[in-house]
Amino acid sequence: MILTKGARLGPYEILAPLGAGGMGEVYKAKDTRLDRTVAVKVSTAQFTERFEREARAVAALNHPNICTLHDVGPNYLVMEYIEGVPLKGPLPVGKAVEYAGQILDALDAAHRKGITHRDLKPANILVTKQGIKLLDFGLAKHQAAPLEEGGATLSQALTGEGQIVGTLQYMSPEQLQGQEADARSDIFAFGCVLYEMLTGKRAFEGESAASVIAAILEREPAPLMAAPPLDRIVRRSLAKDPDQRFQTARDLKAALGWAIEHPPSPAQAKGGRRWGIAAAILVIVALLAWGVWRLSRPPAETRSYRLQIDPPEGTRFTFGNNLGGIALSPDGRTAAYVTWGGGKNGLWIRPLDSAAARLIPGTEGAAYPFWSPDSKSVAFFAGSKLLRIDLAGGAPLPICEVAVARGGAWTSDGRIIYGVLADGLFQVSSFGGKPAPLTTLDASRLEGMHRWPQVLPGGRFLYSIQSEKPENTGIYATSFAKPGERVQLLTTDTNALYAPGGDGRSYLLWLRGGVLVAQEFDAGTLKLEGEPYPVADPVAKIGLLGQMNAAVSADGLLLYSASNTLSQFTWFNRTGNRLEGVGEPAEYSTFRLSLDGGRIVTALDRPGSTDIWLLEVERGVAGKLTSNPGLSTFPIWSPDGKTILFSSGAPRNLYRKESSGVENEQRFSRSLYNQYATDWSRDGSWVLYWELNPNTQRDLWVLPATPGSKPAPDATPKPYLRTPSNEQWGRFSPDARWVAYQSDETGPWEVYIQAFPEPHGATRISTGGGKYPQWDADARGLFYISLDNKLMAVSLKMGADTVQPSAPLELFPLPAVDDGWSPYDTTADGRRFLVRATPEHGASQPLTVIVNWPALLKEGKK
Repeated sequence: MILTKGARLGPYEILAPLGAGGMGEVYKAKDTRLDRTVAVKVSTAQFTERFEREARAVAALNHPNICTLHDVGPNYLVMEYIEGVPLKGPLPVGKAVEYAGQILDALDAAHRKGITHRDLKPANILVTKQGIKLLDFGLAKHQAAPLEEGGATLSQALTGEGQIVGTLQYMSPEQLQGQEADARSDIFAFGCVLYEMLTGKRAFEGESAASVIAAILEREPAPLMAAPPLDRIVRRSLAKDPDQRFQTARDLKAALGWAIEHPPSPAQAKGGRRWGIAAAILVIVALLAWGVWRLSRPPAETRSYRLQIDPPEGTRFTFGNNLGGIALSPDGRTAAYVTWGGGKNGLWIRPLDSAAARLIPGTEGAAYPFWSPDSKSVAFFAGSKLLRIDLAGGAPLPICEVAVARGGAWTSDGRIIYGVLADGLFQVSSFGGKPAPLTTLDASRLEGMHRWPQVLPGGRFLYSIQSEKPENTGIYATSFAKPGERVQLLTTDTNALYAPGGDGRSYLLWLRGGVLVAQEFDAGTLKLEGEPYPVADPVAKIGLLGQMNAAVSADGLLLYSASNTLSQFTWFNRTGNRLEGVGEPAEYSTFRLSLDGGRIVTALDRPGSTDIWLLEVERGVAGKLTSNPGLSTFPIWSPDGKTILFSSGAPRNLYRKESSGVENEQRFSRSLYNQYATDWSRDGSWVLYWELNPNTQRDLWVLPATPGSKPAPDATPKPYLRTPSNEQWGRFSPDARWVAYQSDETGPWEVYIQAFPEPHGATRISTGGGKYPQWDADARGLFYISLDNKLMAVSLKMGADTVQPSAPLELFPLPAVDDGWSPYDTTADGRRFLVRATPEHGASQPLTVIVNWPALLKEGKK
């Protein structure tokens, strides 16, 4: 419909035509109510309700470089009237950068409000006396028309999902493929605009729509010979993969400013390759906001640089038993890490040249992430599964069942090798299938576990062996062809990282105490050369796992955490009020409150060991109970408080020690499999523990005991619950007639109750998942933790052989990381809860990045 002078659209009187756009005609008009000049854009179609909602959101934008949207009619938009001309190149570099900064300011303001332009191009950018004005902001998501070569917008009205929208020469690869546009799509379009401002030519040209699409999807634009400092900025903006672009307009503007303020010297300008590396390093040092961008070339710098990565707001980086961890992609471009808190639990992916990270849905409880060799996928463990996520998109894909994982690695031929608690290494196709054994425990060497594998060149791999003999605990290397023929490289209780240093040499990195050291390593001869040199101090380590929280890439990047997740024992009442703390924050794991509430027994991780400690509740004074060279965990009290039962050795069996500390530890049970005590009946007659059997996974067992806190004469342990599912964290009712436990027989963990001593009549207590059950004082109630980390309470009506539970009642969210160990205990009367809580005012610890870490070795050798 063509409007003539004097025509009316509501209160708007048409004054003159201004032109035509992708949506329809544009007119100069007068708002008769406010007596102001406006621009009216009339569409060829009626606007939908959804379009009007989006337009109202755009109207809320208030920025000097964005054309203001005043009103929305049934088929027209009323906008600020601007006197200006469309942006056109080529422009002087200074003027182009000035305009680029204003465009990026406008993009940043809109993106922060969740509004994407979707059709950024020179025709939608006006140059006025006051500067740049962006038109049609956020209103370009319209019904796609057939693709045509030319400048018109390929849209008419609101689109459905999966259709192509935008102007062809400025459309991102994901838009061409029918994917949803986001802020990074605007970044791509901006790269095209900047290129055109500097050269006067389009970044992607072609004789037909098909040839333009091919150019965008497959080719790079010609280099910016006249402006080499900006060439890298443009190319990063035009990356085919959205994850490889700048992630925010603010980061892009900062990088643009640095590139202009720090141009290359004449000598550097002659060597574009050298200048590109120097510029990248300059940006790394200056811009913590967009992190690290590393070229895939060996670093020419002889210096190293340190950066920090803060956790997303309201979260903490996690690192513990079956939870958390960090990983660097082999190409050094992307980090993967796990956080907890703020409703943002799970695996995050962050390009290191950006401050923007994204949480991968469906990765709650992720642990031990590791990358594919091509840096396009991440594998991780969650629950009892090994899964993978492809960066291109999609939900996490299950690969296989894994009972209790201990690290993994991805081979170049598409296999994944991984460790399992109390077993050797296994291998499985990265696309899923049935796992097959790769290594076997050597009983003659008292080996308890093979874990933390790393792939080496030439068909080899290395891994960590835990043994009851300290001299056999260490790092070993072998080949896939003959995994039984292995070479011990190091004697250490931590894992090791294989690291091509980016300087033409290779290294092994491991911990000495809390210091990360590196030593040259010939992967061909499997020989260590020279001396180890310190690289970082301190670096976090979980002694129970024998794992340090560090990762390396193939081009000289090191990512690590300087401290583990600290916790403090804290009292809470039933309404969730935080009361007083007990003792000092430390790296506590499993713990138990004595029956009289006066003492806490806990496993405490410190450099070199994990031992059992006793903590006086009233005074907050702690003392060490055990001093073993290995690991001592999962302590429980005898009913009289005189004896502590705990797990130790390799494999981990049950040991006892008087709580007075007057005698040495004594073996309480003997098995080929790891055992973990979880309760001692109030009458002293039974010990309840779970055992990890590779064939039946976690099973609940009982062992007769005497009132003297020793195994009964000729005591024979017997299985209480042994099924193909996992059963663990069993707790006796006060009268020892029932056992509460958690099981994954239906998928997620759920809490159940069965009769004791003979199990029957299993009753599910939790709804929607539950873990770590504990009884109330009189066996008429049960507590547990929901899968979203809330303390729940259930009332019970106990019959002779039946249990009738009430609906679960939420008490309060737990301020504690669910790291695979129970985070709470309750007093005998069930009125107060002792929680291994995250310190209330503790700062969220960042991760540290060292760029070109091998330079530290050269500095140490001077």
